Amino acid sequence: MAGVISRRSALAGGLGLAASGLLAACARDVRPALAPAPAITGEMVVGANLELTGTGSTLGKLQEQALQVGAQALNTSGFAFGDTRLAMRLVVKDNGGDPARAAEASEQLITHDRVSAIIGGTTVETAMSMITVAEQRKVPLLCLNSGDEMTIPLPQRKFVYKLGPNATDVAEVLARELQQRQFGGAALLASADGHGEAGARALPRAFASAGLALAASARLPAGGRAYTDAVKQIVASKAKAVVVWALAPVSAAAVAALRGGGYTGKIFLDPGAGAGETLRGPNGSTVDGAFIVHPTVLGGAPMMATTTSGLAARDFVYRYIQEYGAFGGFAPYSADALNLLAVAARRGKSLDPQRLRGRLEGGAVEGIAGAYAFQPISHGGMEPDGLVLFT
Repeated sequence: MAGVISRRSALAGGLGLAASGLLAACARDVRPALAPAPAITGEMVVGANLELTGTGSTLGKLQEQALQVGAQALNTSGFAFGDTRLAMRLVVKDNGGDPARAAEASEQLITHDRVSAIIGGTTVETAMSMITVAEQRKVPLLCLNSGDEMTIPLPQRKFVYKLGPNATDVAEVLARELQQRQFGGAALLASADGHGEAGARALPRAFASAGLALAASARLPAGGRAYTDAVKQIVASKAKAVVVWALAPVSAAAVAALRGGGYTGKIFLDPGAGAGETLRGPNGSTVDGAFIVHPTVLGGAPMMATTTSGLAARDFVYRYIQEYGAFGGFAPYSADALNLLAVAARRGKSLDPQRLRGRLEGGAVEGIAGAYAFQPISHGGMEPDGLVLFT
């Protein structure tokens, strides 16, 4: 897929990633040699509870790869912690895309591995079971999906922070783009899971605010690719545009079903489609010409990196490609989670989970995918000005 940016937004300022080892390689390219950093004398243990098999594995594997790249970069020289430096040690568990296994994995990470925090939950279903454990055990959970209910209601989500874009923000970007392109509205084709449900709630509200009409709304059946009935509803609506709100690879299958069902209008995708299985290979021709709302990093490494966050993004993309051969736009969220935890540990000079929770709210931090500004009144997701439209 060509990374043609229709609209770009510069990330807002913040504390940056100065404390992070993610900048080590790039910093050496553009600055004179510095005095040796203090030796790495300890470690921070972080759990990863991911969908490496089963439902959500397409994105779970990307997150695992990003974690490995992010940890390697951090551990090049360690991250600042008082007058010393620490390494980041990952403990990775596969939840198989099953909520019960996800809850069990979180318990094991906390009880047996004594992690300071947990990163995971690329699907809403697994994340919800992980949230229950995180809140009961008072251990920070950094979620990787876009479900708005991850952090709402806040009194029951004190230890939960979300890195994926808010569904509400994505819907507003889509509504604005449709309005600017002079579409009177669009139809919605959403997956029958928590991710699709978030879109099914957010998009009608955004359309109503923008004065757009929701021409039709259909749900993709779970557990299969028999999308004929849903596609017929969209085609019958005669909508000139349709929003497909689904995680990869379901998003690619839905686009193929639309084209196979005779739909000739414009197709818009939410960030959940931002994986190689949707955008490259045999599916590349299927989605050719479609639009996707996504953080700017989907376009790859920035050509001109002059800011701290730009250097970090360039370094991450280069490392990722060197290690895995191709870069997936969905990947950076988990690497950003590692950096957020490193910054929180530095701020609080503590690895205690309850101390880390408060320090995650200590001010804005720019990441690879976008900027994060967790506050006591808001625990997610990434700032909306990092979202742009690609074709």
